[in-house]
Amino acid sequence: MMRSVVVVGGGLIGLSAALHLRRADPGVRVTVLESRRVGAAASGASAAGVRVMGRDPAERALALESLRRWPDLDRELEGETGYRRGGGLRVALDDAEWTEASRAVAEQRADGVPVELVDRAAALRLAPGLSADCRGGVHCPIDGQAEALATVRAFAAAARRLGARLEEGVAVRALVVENRRLVAIVAAGAWSAPLLAKVGVELPLRSRPLQMLLTDPGPPALAPVVGCFGRRLSLKQLADGAYLIGGGWPARIVDEAENRWEVLDDSVRGSLDTARAVYLPLGARSLARSWAGIEAFTPDDLPVLGPVPAVDGLLVAAGFSGHGFALTPMVGDVLARLGLGLDPLAHLWGRLGAARFLS
Repeated sequence: MMRSVVVVGGGLIGLSAALHLRRADPGVRVTVLESRRVGAAASGASAAGVRVMGRDPAERALALESLRRWPDLDRELEGETGYRRGGGLRVALDDAEWTEASRAVAEQRADGVPVELVDRAAALRLAPGLSADCRGGVHCPIDGQAEALATVRAFAAAARRLGARLEEGVAVRALVVENRRLVAIVAAGAWSAPLLAKVGVELPLRSRPLQMLLTDPGPPALAPVVGCFGRRLSLKQLADGAYLIGGGWPARIVDEAENRWEVLDDSVRGSLDTARAVYLPLGARSLARSWAGIEAFTPDDLPVLGPVPAVDGLLVAAGFSGHGFALTPMVGDVLARLGLGLDPLAHLWGRLGAARFLS
């Protein structure tokens, strides 16, 4: 009898799970159900950072394994993700931030993250145009960036090519459990919690809309993704010269069920002011576009990944708290292994399990 797995959610995590399921077992029937279109929610609105620097210890091993996959991902997917490994640089603009930077390096290196403390001169070589207040920073050469929608399309095309069915415009209203068993992967982002609650699984997922800003194009100048200690900033220059600015600035939810949001003027000003204070060439750039993506957050800002103890056959991947994009390759692999009864690679995700919220 052919095994079947239903994946709820057509974002990057669901698409990666579908691809890895079919790759691991071409005999398993895989159906992805997406209420809108693939990548229409947070995955397509993502800042698309690919980083290990600055992550919580509980997800560092998972991030390191994922970053090992990214350089070959275009070949693996037979598509283009827009991936570039330009490094990551988190700068310090005052003495307190510089002290924090020094502490961050030792802690991360102990877990195998290849970061190094760089002084002001080295930071300016990596990112000419940084503020005159820059004391230095932390550099991670294996960090990088990709393009959100291009990555969604590449994963979707690869999943289809391997035989997964992607059903768009199909909303899942409830999960049906028979004899306390269900064969499903819930990867519906901010919309996961209501579905899980209907089968008695109460996870503390809360929705937050995160703002993104895009400037007009400028001359090529910035290779690394730039952040800053003590400030909400994620700054990268795209292939066309435009700058993408994020960092967790809030937008406002208008209608969560319909994925409707609005950008807040205060957040736009705050984000632009912060970015321009850290990276001076942004003063010559104007705002071209703004948008938001509704993300699911957990109380500890770490994802919920793996089986749900109360329901046999139910897997969850949700609550990535605004930093799940880079983890996509290995999260899909883990979900497929769990769904097929293969080596679950528990050393990568064991501290992210649902049990921490269900005891």
